[in-house]
Amino acid sequence: EFVANTEDLIKAADKYGVVNLKLEAEVWYVNDTTITIDNVIDLLQYAGAMNCALLKEAVMDFIVDNKEEVIKHLSFQDVPGDMYKDLLAAMTRHYETESGEDSDDDEDDVDGDEEGGEKGKLVFSRLRIRDLRQKLDEKGLDVDGSRDTLIAALMEHS
Repeated sequence: EFVANTEDLIKAADKYGVVNLKLEAEVWYVNDTTITIDNVIDLLQYAGAMNCALLKEAVMDFIVDNKEEVIKHLSFQDVPGDMYKDLLAAMTRHYETESGEDSDDDEDDVDGDEEGGEKGKLVFSRLRIRDLRQKLDEKGLDVDGSRDTLIAALMEHS
């Protein structure tokens, strides 16, 4: 029954600021939802409206993994404008995985960056949502928010 009510739980938890419940419900929602060409835009819009970064990342991964079908069947006019940065992050992760590049080696350089944090921002932008949230949690910081919000918090406290 928990899984069947995850959308309602996410909405209520978001409305009343119960972050842990929202994040737990989001994980269940992502794990239980089958992303298809038919629901990808609806899921993107829902993820944006509810500030569900993990769901948004899962949808972006689907788009990258199914790019040919997406190009054939979806109009990019239907994709909300603020989603493009997340789509580029998903494409970068996908490229690095396919090419065998390992972006984790750069993570140690984040704290020692002397150029206004641009290298750190680039490193953080390539991390998955769960990794960003883990880093924030380790620092005792809020783990809810969009990819940009999570990265900004890490940059501020690095």
